[in-house]
Amino acid sequence: MSLRLELAELGLPALDALRVDALAVFVGPERPLQGLAGFADWRLCGALSRTIRAGQFEGGYGEALLIPSAGRLPVDRIFCFGLGEAPLDEAGYGKALLTACDAMQRVRSEAFATSLPPFLAQGEGAIPAPRLWLQACARYRGPRIVLLGDSRALARDLGAAKQALGSDVEVVPPTTRVELPSRPMSLPPPGHMVR
Repeated sequence: MSLRLELAELGLPALDALRVDALAVFVGPERPLQGLAGFADWRLCGALSRTIRAGQFEGGYGEALLIPSAGRLPVDRIFCFGLGEAPLDEAGYGKALLTACDAMQRVRSEAFATSLPPFLAQGEGAIPAPRLWLQACARYRGPRIVLLGDSRALARDLGAAKQALGSDVEVVPPTTRVELPSRPMSLPPPGHMVR
């Protein structure tokens, strides 16, 4: 069975429409929280920020936290993975992704959602983040993952990484075509006055 990697735009509408059993959130040093961590914290009414302020979770590299959604998100479990203070290099980035995928495998998640953390330290010959993501996904045995972010760029970059690795992951871009229902013939055209 191949892994289905569904892409969606990062934002509150996509977060509210998730149909997964877990959310994997990468927490970096930025305060206020940014990206998926910021959107999740918004829906959790600041629960993640309060946990950080209380010193129970600092977002240090290798640090992990599990918090319940309390019904504020359509997922039951939210796993937070710390990225630390310094920009991640290729090895650190890859290890953070592997940690998240391994954790989702250990908790027997059937499907989870996440977004790629920012990859700040890029040098000559660095492996692109989508390729590192596909390598980490190979450890996950669930049927699907929802990857939130810039879906067009992700589709392009993941397609190139998939081809380079010879991966059998199915990358599914979001539906972008919206069709309106046909107008009933009994209604006048828009802009006409009915007397």
